[in-house]
Amino acid sequence: MARVSRTQTNVIKKQVNEWRVAIYIRLSRDDGNIESYSVKNQREMLLDYVDRYGEDMEIVDIYIDDGFTGTDSDRDAFQRMLDDLKRKRANCVIIKDLSRLSRNYVEAGHYIEMLFPILDVRFICLDPELDSFKHPETVNSMMIAMLNVFNEDFCRQTSAKVRKVFDLKRQKGEFIGGFAPYGYQKDPKNKNKLLVDDEAADVVRNIFQWFMDGMSKYGICQKLNRLGVLCPSLYKKSKGQQYKNPHSNDNPVWSARTIDSILHNQSYIGDMVQGRYRIKSYKIHTQICVPADDWFIVEGTHEPIVSEEVFDTVQNLLKRDTRVAPKQDKLYLFSGFMRCADCDRAMRHQTVRGKHTYYLCRTYKDRGKELCTKHTIREDNLYLAVLTAIQQQVAIAVSMADMVSEINKAPTIKRDSRRLEDAIESKQNELNKIKRYKTNLFGSLQDGDITKEEFRDMKAEFDKKSESLQESIAVLEKEYQRSICGVNEKNQFLAHFMKYQNITELNREILAKLIENIYVQENGNIVIRFRFADEYRLAAEFIENNERLLA
Repeated sequence: MARVSRTQTNVIKKQVNEWRVAIYIRLSRDDGNIESYSVKNQREMLLDYVDRYGEDMEIVDIYIDDGFTGTDSDRDAFQRMLDDLKRKRANCVIIKDLSRLSRNYVEAGHYIEMLFPILDVRFICLDPELDSFKHPETVNSMMIAMLNVFNEDFCRQTSAKVRKVFDLKRQKGEFIGGFAPYGYQKDPKNKNKLLVDDEAADVVRNIFQWFMDGMSKYGICQKLNRLGVLCPSLYKKSKGQQYKNPHSNDNPVWSARTIDSILHNQSYIGDMVQGRYRIKSYKIHTQICVPADDWFIVEGTHEPIVSEEVFDTVQNLLKRDTRVAPKQDKLYLFSGFMRCADCDRAMRHQTVRGKHTYYLCRTYKDRGKELCTKHTIREDNLYLAVLTAIQQQVAIAVSMADMVSEINKAPTIKRDSRRLEDAIESKQNELNKIKRYKTNLFGSLQDGDITKEEFRDMKAEFDKKSESLQESIAVLEKEYQRSICGVNEKNQFLAHFMKYQNITELNREILAKLIENIYVQENGNIVIRFRFADEYRLAAEFIENNERLLA
């Protein structure tokens, strides 16, 4: 009897046994509208192959990943197929072409050359024609490696093209996200436009107002959860959206992180803010944060939910170092505003024997009197002093507003504007002359009319005169702008302080709108740094320069 080799024995054994087939199908957006890549056509082609050539084949399952990229293996059906291969439920994989298996050439090579042979899995590809059992030499050829490289490069090019298209849409202020920010919904007629979702928008407005009223982020969470208000992820699901938050658990509720995100979101004043995150690469889909300077921000693209004034007030409060009162949901009234006048650290809130409440230097409290002293002040005295100071500033604003109004009525203002216009025009004509002289100077050098040394001296002189004229024009233009615009009720100092002409009590919203910081000195005196100091100086200078018109 003729001797049969081990290789021949293995072949005969495989021919006798049935091949338990796993048909794998994948489709992604990267494939565009190529008809042959559709799930239906892939299925028909693969089933037809088994019908024609699979006498010894039995289909175990058809694994379909619809809408999954091929740049990584994080695909539900693909992972399920790998598990079945490892459990020996299937021992043969059939695909339409190599790009269906993977568009990552490293991973594709790993499966074809390493994992499948280790698991004794037969690998069949229809295009190009590959069969690791009948023609094992074709699987390990250089051509297959090159095809895998080309398949990956297709993804790289597609990713770059898609990114350019998305960036263009972002620059135009078109919304391209999968889900609208909480408080908005996509316009059914234009998916790139946002419309206010009234139900969620009311919650957003409440969140901003509660925070201005002194409620902490944690306190807001507790209140929303007690009221049974659905958190953003559950709310979107309740509206039929297939929303999934990778950071949430199985029973999501409102969190301080969510509240913080809403309070920082510039979209709520009507600006389109996009590009805050990006994936590491077309192969690594992990999201990373993008620096704020690189975001795409287009103003006024949709209806605002909160006003700019409210948003700015909240941003001012968010910057402050704050602490929540023990067993309370609200912040202390002056929390985040108090600072030591000497070491510039925040002041600490402390109640003595359950009676009087004080603010004292945190450095002194935490590190001892060697580094700083108490700088203490009682809270009730502080409250009265700050309220009085604000009332005084309001009185100043009212008085200045009256004077500004009288000045703006004077016809002399218009005459001054014309005088400044003439002065600017005269200086600009001089500057244009010097520019022409400099141009002719270079021609004179080329013609040999002047030497290089004369050229350098004359050019330096012209540059000096040009710089002087530009500085004069800048000063005149600044003065001109002041003369034509003057100072009016839109001046930030006047506008903000005059709103509180009848102020009788304080809250955190008022403090955030009017005060930067309150400094406590060692003797207990306070120095208040008000907001809009530049606008105050502008109004004061305007009045001082035009006092003659008030006579």
